[in-house]
Amino acid sequence: MRLQGRVAMVTGAGSGIGRAIAERFATEGALVVVAEIDATSGAAAVEHIRSAGGQAALCVCDVTQEEQVQAAVDLAQAEWGRLDILVNNAICSMEPIHANAWIAVEVAVGGTWNCCHRALPVMAEQGSGCIVNVSSVNALMGFGPEHIYTAAKGALVSLTRSLAGEYGRHGIRVNCLCPGSTETEHWEPIKRANPDVVASISQLYPLGRIAQPHEIASAALFLASDDASFVTGAVLVADGGVTACHTGFRKDQAGPATSMDQRTTPMEDAP
Repeated sequence: MRLQGRVAMVTGAGSGIGRAIAERFATEGALVVVAEIDATSGAAAVEHIRSAGGQAALCVCDVTQEEQVQAAVDLAQAEWGRLDILVNNAICSMEPIHANAWIAVEVAVGGTWNCCHRALPVMAEQGSGCIVNVSSVNALMGFGPEHIYTAAKGALVSLTRSLAGEYGRHGIRVNCLCPGSTETEHWEPIKRANPDVVASISQLYPLGRIAQPHEIASAALFLASDDASFVTGAVLVADGGVTACHTGFRKDQAGPATSMDQRTTPMEDAP
């Protein structure tokens, strides 16, 4: 098992990608602190890990509140004596993201900083540690009108690189994971409103589908494990190729034969 005996703290681990990461880490032998603002979903994640034979503890935690973050770090040390891995995954709900509310920055960037600020001294004293900041393909290109969310996720890339440069000498690796669209339970209201939304978005991906949470968890596992022992300050993109090629410009999706068929690259005047 690749994380045997290591202590991992995962924020936003009650659902979605965060829960998938927490569960995968536990199956790989990690002792997991589930740091989750929602007590019910956090408790469910802990129970699932324990029922599968893993070890986990819950800390109800709002990452924008530094004293609550400190409580989660303290829990890791009280339960297992150390903190080896931090996964910064927490994000606000979809409504403020769509509304371009500033809370997306407060949670994604402020929350990540709070967690790093409290975890890094522990890791530095140990002389080892690993941080995985969960960003998004939105950090790399625009995908719509969620500008504040895009800016917040872009800031995580820069924060990752800055911390990697500063803390490498302490044996601490800091990397950034940029997932593409991932089919979590957060999609359920969207799918109820538009049952074809996943199929429609999937057409934009070269692999012809969006991700499942366990696939993003596998990428996080790589970054957290010794398989990535010489990887720091990196941005790992797990996006089915969508930032490499927008399939809307492929000939077989361009509609009736037009002058578009003669184009080899997207043009600014393309419809």
